[in-house]
Amino acid sequence: MDKAGIPSTSVEEFVGITDDYEIPPTLHPKIEQALTGQEPDSCIDLVYDLPYPLEKGNDVGGHTLLALAVKGNRAPVMAREDMRLVIQDLEQSGAISEDLRGDLISKASARIVEHYISVLRQRGDGDGVAGIRTLELLNGENPYQIPSYLFAASGDGDKLALHKFRLLRGESPCFTNVADLDCILHTLCLACEAFNKSFGKVPYLAVAAKHGNACGLAADWQSPGAAAEKALSGNMSAIWGGEVIVNFPIDGIVAPLLYESREREKKLGNKAWMLDVIAAPSFSKEALNILGRKQSRKLFENGQLSSPGVSITRNLRQVRGGFLCQPSFGYVLDFDEAEKASPDFSDEDRTSLILAWATAWSSSLGGNEIAIVKDGQLIGSGGGPSTVVAARNAVIRAREEAHSLENSVFAADAFFPYTDAPQVLIDGGCSLGLVPKGGVREQQVRDLFKSENVRMCFLPEQFRGFCRH
Repeated sequence: MDKAGIPSTSVEEFVGITDDYEIPPTLHPKIEQALTGQEPDSCIDLVYDLPYPLEKGNDVGGHTLLALAVKGNRAPVMAREDMRLVIQDLEQSGAISEDLRGDLISKASARIVEHYISVLRQRGDGDGVAGIRTLELLNGENPYQIPSYLFAASGDGDKLALHKFRLLRGESPCFTNVADLDCILHTLCLACEAFNKSFGKVPYLAVAAKHGNACGLAADWQSPGAAAEKALSGNMSAIWGGEVIVNFPIDGIVAPLLYESREREKKLGNKAWMLDVIAAPSFSKEALNILGRKQSRKLFENGQLSSPGVSITRNLRQVRGGFLCQPSFGYVLDFDEAEKASPDFSDEDRTSLILAWATAWSSSLGGNEIAIVKDGQLIGSGGGPSTVVAARNAVIRAREEAHSLENSVFAADAFFPYTDAPQVLIDGGCSLGLVPKGGVREQQVRDLFKSENVRMCFLPEQFRGFCRH
């Protein structure tokens, strides 16, 4: 401070302590008085404190100083970028604005809570999450559920955190828009990471969904437009008014494909897709003009979507009187650790298996999800209280859209306890599949697939889907 020409007083001098305790006396009552009292001559109006991480110890002193600043309505600063904002305010007006002060207090409060939650987590005695309100949503799942907000988890450095998506066009999203975006983001991430692990590269991918469940998912190694068209035509009637997320920029060529379709008009009498949410790494100006014609359509941009990865955070679910906590649904399909009950698969086989697996593993259609893919395009998916119901639903969805199931590929997120569901898929035309091991009748299931010349890939038993319980 002295080198910069800024007058300063050491903590020891301020509190009047001369003894050396090897730590600064920051928790002295005089510090508390200066941070919470109202005497002008002895007030401290700003605390600049960068608490050290829990791996280095429990920084009680640092977090207490921040807490005292919060209590006294002072400005608690705990990040260099926030200090730059403070300096900017001081240079412009000579004071810290109330809006900035409020933001700093909210951030510090969340950081303090998160720190002590982390202490509990480290001890194995508790868990939780603290967040900062980042966006007021239009409404909750229903219009009467107001107010509704998006919160950012304190200290989350994830570049794909939903509050880091930029809303380029459209009104404020509602609760379901954000929840559905989170679901299809997970589907995209599962597929991208599996392709990276299997191929060392990722094709153009497009997810078309309704209520967060993929009803269209497609990959194309040559054309982003082809990926988009195949995803949208997976289930034309279901995608109407739904959501799309892609791992490629949307330009003036792709945007018209997402806006309307002559094939849809021929089949359903209306050419507009009426998509409610579209997310991409970027949008060209021309794409924004085309897709922005529908004022309620939300266009989200996040550059990290070009190379997305699965979140490794904990999965929390509120239940009555508390919450459940478990590791996230972070398993990535790895053919090297799976049992292939047939010769090695071709690149086309692995592409379709990845799409089917990513869909089954990230969908919530009633349980026991099964997805069917052909030629790099999702053509049917279904769930149900039993695997045979799920299999029937998946086959019915594909047939309703007039897709050919001959030599199609399936994936299931649960093992087959009986041979009934496998028989439905075989009779439908599937010739390749992926399913977790398990069940007392597993050998009968294996024998059926073998007798019907269905090539199979079996995941280790512990790897099952069952997301969104």
